[in-house]
Amino acid sequence: MHRVIAILENTFKESIRQKILLLLVVFAILLIGISLFLEPFALGEASKIMRDFGLAAASLFGILTTIIIGSTLIRKDVEKKTIYTVLSKPVKRSEVILGKFLGLSALVTLLVLAMLMMQQLVIFAYEGAFDPRLLIALPFTIIEVMVLLGILLLFSSFSSTTMTSIMGVIFFVVGHAMPDLKLFADQAGVALLKYVAYGLYYVLPNLENFNLRIELAYGLPLYADQILFSICYGVMYITFLLYLTTLVFEGREFK
Repeated sequence: MHRVIAILENTFKESIRQKILLLLVVFAILLIGISLFLEPFALGEASKIMRDFGLAAASLFGILTTIIIGSTLIRKDVEKKTIYTVLSKPVKRSEVILGKFLGLSALVTLLVLAMLMMQQLVIFAYEGAFDPRLLIALPFTIIEVMVLLGILLLFSSFSSTTMTSIMGVIFFVVGHAMPDLKLFADQAGVALLKYVAYGLYYVLPNLENFNLRIELAYGLPLYADQILFSICYGVMYITFLLYLTTLVFEGREFK
């Protein structure tokens, strides 16, 4: 376990030193700050739009950070030959994958939490009170990030950084389009299209399971079965992706 922690710490430190993070932080702060100026266009719904906009900004910030840094986690070590140094030590390849996964997950968790706290300050400045219920979005945003990071690590273990980034974006877009895919499958008149659509719906990660933005922003009720299903779904998918990534990584020869 100490080897995983060492890789975790190294990944965290390397990731936080990347200059792209500064640009992302500025971008995220601007997104949340813009929500303060939406009132003239909000038609009496300023507080709800502010919450929705802030949660969307925090989620987008976490996703962008994950795609930009996560797509290089393994490939960078291969290109710099540092992977040979790591694997020459008594370190299992599964520990490398897990350490890198947890390291970047920890960094994104802290960054998204900081974003949500900024949103709380914006809400307090605007309304004179905090809205701690919005913090419920944090664990679900992180689970979504972890699912996406698992996909990035999988592709990063055998493909280029560019291809990994592209696949990350594709899975993110498709993952949030799952309700539309389900609707298409229900209404498809061609049997082959229906089966293909249903197959994709049940196999690909449904990232909408972790999207509670509307419920939280507009004060809609959250149901225990919905929350439990989302958590179990995320944990199972993350576990499967890490297992598959480990199999691919262990089968790869580094020369």
